[in-house]
Amino acid sequence: MRKYFEIFKMALSNQLEYRVNFISSFLFSLIPFGVNTLLWLAVTIKNNDVLLGVNGTISYYFVTLVVSNITYTSSVFKISDDIRLGELSKYIIKPYNYALYQLMIDMPQRIIFITMNAVPILIIYVILSKYMCFSINIVRIFMMISLLIIGYLINFFIDFSIGLYSFYFSRVSSLYTSIKVVRNIFAGIVFPLVMLPSNILSIFKILPFAYTSYIPTIFLIKDIDIEFALEQMAIGLIWLLVLIISSIKLWEKGIEKYCTFGG
Repeated sequence: MRKYFEIFKMALSNQLEYRVNFISSFLFSLIPFGVNTLLWLAVTIKNNDVLLGVNGTISYYFVTLVVSNITYTSSVFKISDDIRLGELSKYIIKPYNYALYQLMIDMPQRIIFITMNAVPILIIYVILSKYMCFSINIVRIFMMISLLIIGYLINFFIDFSIGLYSFYFSRVSSLYTSIKVVRNIFAGIVFPLVMLPSNILSIFKILPFAYTSYIPTIFLIKDIDIEFALEQMAIGLIWLLVLIISSIKLWEKGIEKYCTFGG
């Protein structure tokens, strides 16, 4: 494990050189946050029977803003370029797992995001505090962190699998963009899934995308039992295992087709 820790430290040092990018990207993400919040606030005010209400809507989008940025991954194009451009060769002959290598490269970005944007997030929270309707305690914080880790790893292995399709296609940007749109909808980033009819919501909730944003968000803003959260965590871990296994299969099949030439 020490070699992966060293990779992690080098990636962290490299990412710290571009720490302003993390603040600017977060500030730009406030634009859809503001638009979505105002849109659904208008719906809530006009329809008093909307489940979340004004406070719930603001709390939902605030938590979604933070959660979606924490569980976000950005490794797909690096993986795709390694395969397309023949750079993968220099990694597969080294004594470490390529997936874990990419994970160690990607993780520092999330850590720096949390560190660099703690103050802006706190300022937004203070400004909107009178609308916030969630309570925090030690147990819920621990559960929330666990759900965030699961959500991040699910996102990572979804992106890793997409990147591996470069073994078969020259470009995966269209596939990634399409899945990203679907993921944002199914994860409850575009609109609160709780507003869906119960039969449709039940389908959305069992898909892996929900664990990247909706499940952690709804756990924090609604009074959900710990037992139910543990059940959701177990389902998330099952999805994570499925994605890991499918990534391994894609890797094994792809590496059989992989060819590179030149010096």
